[in-house]
Amino acid sequence: MDARTDADVIAGSQDDPREFAALFDRHAGVVFRFLVRRVGRDTGDDLLGETFRIAFERRATFDLDRTNARPWLYGIATNLVGKHRRREARRLAATARLALDGRARGPADAFTDRVDAVVDARAAWPVVARAVADLPAGERDALLLFAWEELSYDEIAVALDIPVGTVRSRLHRARGRLRALAAASGEQPVRPDSVQGSETNDPWILAEEKDRLMSAIENTTPTPRAAWRPPAIYPRLGYADERAAIDFLTRAFGLRERVEARQEHEDGHVLAWLEHGDGVVMVGHTEHDIHGIHSPNETGAATCMLNVTVRDVDAHYARAVAAGAEVTMELNDAFYGERRYECLDPERNRWHFGEPLDRVRARRGDAGDEDA
Repeated sequence: MDARTDADVIAGSQDDPREFAALFDRHAGVVFRFLVRRVGRDTGDDLLGETFRIAFERRATFDLDRTNARPWLYGIATNLVGKHRRREARRLAATARLALDGRARGPADAFTDRVDAVVDARAAWPVVARAVADLPAGERDALLLFAWEELSYDEIAVALDIPVGTVRSRLHRARGRLRALAAASGEQPVRPDSVQGSETNDPWILAEEKDRLMSAIENTTPTPRAAWRPPAIYPRLGYADERAAIDFLTRAFGLRERVEARQEHEDGHVLAWLEHGDGVVMVGHTEHDIHGIHSPNETGAATCMLNVTVRDVDAHYARAVAAGAEVTMELNDAFYGERRYECLDPERNRWHFGEPLDRVRARRGDAGDEDA
């Protein structure tokens, strides 16, 4: 785990610009969620990349006495949203319609919970959404950073580059407007947990934007956009201790986490995407109620096996054994042309690792020996 503060990362990027990637890894997910809530996914995608490109270009102006760069990034994102006010109003109106339809759940839930101090908790989200869309821009920016992003007054002041006193007055005025509109509406209240919003965190969009950012920093050609499409099929594995599982899978098997896409939940659980070549596996906590996902430790038996092709199966085997993987099939050369082994991870998911025999022979320098 990188123990550096954001200020350390930004300072280090002055000498080695590639270090700025760590800032993207830490904050891109929440900034993207904020942008999607305000202007929708398509525009949010574009503004995410622009936010971090501007941040990189202005990194010399960052106050290194502040250890957390998130308010600064929210400020850049908020300024970009300001160029899309009509789209933001349409987005809020669409969220209000979804709430009236009674479909699903999401960030409006977080909004109404957080806005308890701002509006009566019984106020219907459709009324609030329409009222927020009609707020003056400065009040709306302050309110949404407070209610959705849970920034403190001081952090909002940093984000919007205004005095804390101005933050207080803007929030006070916004509260008054929303209370008045909610009281005058006469609409049937909507339960906060019945309201839909958009807790979007698309790992492929984040990976694409990170690639584009690093390409701009390193003056290289970005990967073609089509390469960032999600695979048609990818598994989701549930673990009782998913954090320990992520550590093991990256350390023992060499999987690489898309750090920028990790989702941290309020209950302490995480959802992560791990890559190997063009393969992806989603790793999260066991999910019994909605998806019915269990750990083999709970069921007493694995119900699937993950097949992975590696470059040097002998070295991979040695790495996995050294990390404590339980081998269930020793290394052997299969009749169908693969050198392989199988093992269990700490919660007894079964993994099959293999390398084509012709590649093994080429690596050993005996490509012409068919009996090797």
